[in-house]
Amino acid sequence: MGFEQLSIYPAPEKITIKDTDGDIRVPHERIKGYDDKEFELFIREWVVSLKDRFQVRGFGGAGDKGRDVVAKDAQGNYFYYQCKHYNHPLHPSDMIPEFGKLIYYTFNGSIPLSRKYYILAPMDIGVKLSNMIDNPKDINKALIDEWSTNCRNKITASPINLTPDMTGYIQQFDFGIIKTKTMLEVVNEHRTTAFYAFRFGGGLSVTRDRSISVPKVVEKYETIYIQKYLAAISEREKVTINSVEHLVRDYPQYATALKVQRERFYSAENLKIFASKNLIHNDYFEDLTNDVYYGIYDYLDKFYTDGYERLLDVMAQVAKIDLNQNLLSKYDLVHPQDRQGICHQLANERKDIAWTNQR
Repeated sequence: MGFEQLSIYPAPEKITIKDTDGDIRVPHERIKGYDDKEFELFIREWVVSLKDRFQVRGFGGAGDKGRDVVAKDAQGNYFYYQCKHYNHPLHPSDMIPEFGKLIYYTFNGSIPLSRKYYILAPMDIGVKLSNMIDNPKDINKALIDEWSTNCRNKITASPINLTPDMTGYIQQFDFGIIKTKTMLEVVNEHRTTAFYAFRFGGGLSVTRDRSISVPKVVEKYETIYIQKYLAAISEREKVTINSVEHLVRDYPQYATALKVQRERFYSAENLKIFASKNLIHNDYFEDLTNDVYYGIYDYLDKFYTDGYERLLDVMAQVAKIDLNQNLLSKYDLVHPQDRQGICHQLANERKDIAWTNQR
């Protein structure tokens, strides 16, 4: 399976906000107590810190060919990350089968050769494995010496015999690509993601750049909510206003309000991009959008003189909805203009969101 066919990593799984009060252990010590699923989720969170440097793909199950995470840089170089959850610092015997997979699958062309291959483990690696990584030729020798006991029956369902060609391949293989990251290093990189505060406490370490740039000309993807906004003003003025230009020319009293509505829309877009970049997946923002939708739904059927009155009331009321159960809102990442802008996003996406009395 080629890189582009792999699932974008991390896989869609949410972090649960943890109560870290009273736990005085430093983060890399807490990780030692994780079970395999929690450790995998922690690594998924950490992978978010790689997204600015790499395209990242993952497996999360059998058939990974010795790679839990696959990253690719702009130059086409591959980087592999292998997670090993054991209750002890890793020994050479823990990794020899994984090195055997790397040999077998690169030898037969199933996977490309990586620039680096990282080992990640909650208890880090032991002295013997560390010495072996520092002296890569020791890995070449150990693989050949231990193939029959540690690799032959541990790579595929069928035994893999060590042929003369594969032996030659092992002898010339550069195991200098094998690297490791300590959990202290991983924690420091994890600190740059929005998940650090949720997992370890201490306040949010990722800040949101709220600066926005609103194009002077309405963009194509704004068309629907702008038309619904114009329809609301039309209902108030008892005319038909078909364009922004018409509104600004003949009803300039609404020009400033239109500017504010567009700023709200782009503020919500800014939050959406922030969530996509810094969180595992888009569900947190989608959940926020759903909460806003159900929070404003009853106002759509409430009696108003005209659609513009309804819009103004919705914009006032949506700023008061309790959204603190949402991870984004819990850490003060959601502001009133985001909530109001989400209303316009919903108007863009949903036919049942309209401001006029006749919908």
